[in-house]
Amino acid sequence: MIAAALRAIERDGVGALSLRALARSLGVSPRAPYRHFTTKEQLLAAVAVEGYRMSASFMESRLAAATDPMGRLRTTVEAYVLFAAEHPAAFRVMYAPYATVEEDAPDLRHARAEGHGEMMRLIVGVQQSGAIRAGDPMLLALTLWSTMHGLAVLLVEGQLGRFDRPIEGAKLARVVAAMVFEGLLARAK
Repeated sequence: MIAAALRAIERDGVGALSLRALARSLGVSPRAPYRHFTTKEQLLAAVAVEGYRMSASFMESRLAAATDPMGRLRTTVEAYVLFAAEHPAAFRVMYAPYATVEEDAPDLRHARAEGHGEMMRLIVGVQQSGAIRAGDPMLLALTLWSTMHGLAVLLVEGQLGRFDRPIEGAKLARVVAAMVFEGLLARAK
């Protein structure tokens, strides 16, 4: 059901998703989805959890080549943008407005916490290596995330013209990440 919902969102958008239409597409009774999800918001929370799982797998496959802490952090922030460009439906649901998704779903809170925790561990590791400035790692995470998330949204929503193709988006992610990292580098005293 979650996979079918994701396909429907890719095809028609979040707003067009309904449990009854989903049941029809799966060839089951109109009430069958309600045995698993009592509301569309609950289903969307499950779709968001699947998006976080997909994102983690996407990142892990790219992190295999990155061995040093800074390389792992660069790879992660670039992969965030590339994941969004390659999986826009999942990305939109993962970061949907709070009224759209059941925010209190324990699995969703856990998936978000896992992703955020991993980013914090990466940032702290790079700080400990001395490659980026010391200070509150949460502020550094916010700087990275807000910049890269903004870029991801611009790509997903088709706001960057010639850069909207995933290959160009990947190049743009590397350039933007490099500029952000330039500002985060530790300075010699």
